[in-house]
Amino acid sequence: MNKPAHDIDLNRVKNKQVVSFIHDNGLYQLQDFAELQSFSRSHPDIDAFHHHSKTFHIQKPVDEVWEAYKNIHPKKAWCGKMLQFGLQYCRKQNKLAYIDDEYKGASVGQIVLIRVKVLGGLARIAVGHEITAVNEEEKYLETSYLLKGKSLGSQRIRLSTCKEGFTNITHHTIYKSKSRFRDKYLYPILHTKAISEFHGNIKRHLTRSL
Repeated sequence: MNKPAHDIDLNRVKNKQVVSFIHDNGLYQLQDFAELQSFSRSHPDIDAFHHHSKTFHIQKPVDEVWEAYKNIHPKKAWCGKMLQFGLQYCRKQNKLAYIDDEYKGASVGQIVLIRVKVLGGLARIAVGHEITAVNEEEKYLETSYLLKGKSLGSQRIRLSTCKEGFTNITHHTIYKSKSRFRDKYLYPILHTKAISEFHGNIKRHLTRSL
């Protein structure tokens, strides 16, 4: 049998925007995904980046919440009115994973493509980010935007125990695009809505898993 021309199965990618992103960037072979690059915090212009921070609260012990953040399936984490999981690539395994595939937890080098619906559905865009840190000791996850996206930057989700013995989740983002208007007026509002949906999904996952 002849080897398929593409490593990717586009029929298993559930939204048009992620499929368009794949076509626009020629991501057909595993090697194409392996060559993707993401933002680095050593960027020479890092001091000019904008900052966005928001804290969430879950009435569960920090260890339990940390396990949920690491192990929730992407299709459950990235879902809702704004967000939809599209596809994942793992650098370590050199493997693609689709929405119904098994998930064994977050690890450095996983690239996730999602669809983000903004402005009440008037715009739908594909966003790609890579997990660049899973810090067990300090309990934080870090992701960085792919360089092919509209914005540069990274996000750090840090968990800590509050005085009541429950968990605070601080989501800190640094970002910058070519549009000053977008960075100042649009990004903070839309990003707040998107991450609120993401963290709300994990909170509901923890509640339902009881």
